[in-house]
Amino acid sequence: MVWAFAVVAVATLYLALRYKRFQSWVEPVLTITVAIGLAAAAVIWLADSRTVVPEPVAPRNVIAPEEIVLSQMQFTVGQPVTSYRVTGTITNNSAATLQSMRLSITLANCPAGTCTPVGTDTALIVARVLPGESQPFTTFVVFTGSDLLQITEPQWTWTVSDVRALARSLPPQ
Repeated sequence: MVWAFAVVAVATLYLALRYKRFQSWVEPVLTITVAIGLAAAAVIWLADSRTVVPEPVAPRNVIAPEEIVLSQMQFTVGQPVTSYRVTGTITNNSAATLQSMRLSITLANCPAGTCTPVGTDTALIVARVLPGESQPFTTFVVFTGSDLLQITEPQWTWTVSDVRALARSLPPQ
């Protein structure tokens, strides 16, 4: 349909160049052509009644954070020294398929048993883990300002939150 308006515009310009009497008609003809094109586009846009059916989303509380177990957690200093590479294994002890979760990691420096908090960072872990199965994961966390402290005995704590399940793994109701 767009090509039809282009043909009218080109034909109008050709006639204006070829015939001197047609030059006074160029502006009104092109204006009307553009107006009709815009009106047609608006009608098509408004009449487009395609409905998007959203994929069903599983409720957030299908998998409790307690049903996700993290093991074999390792923390490696990265570049720059304020970042750490975190690796471990996710075990899904729920009846639904894990889609994603938030992992909050806190770093504290604990020389001689006296702990000084360094910082906390949260990472989004996207991992599809079937019920009863395990899967390795890797993420990165950053503790700004930790390069100003000499961390001699790091102590790591972590919590799992905002656990999401795949909608397809829910039993039919």
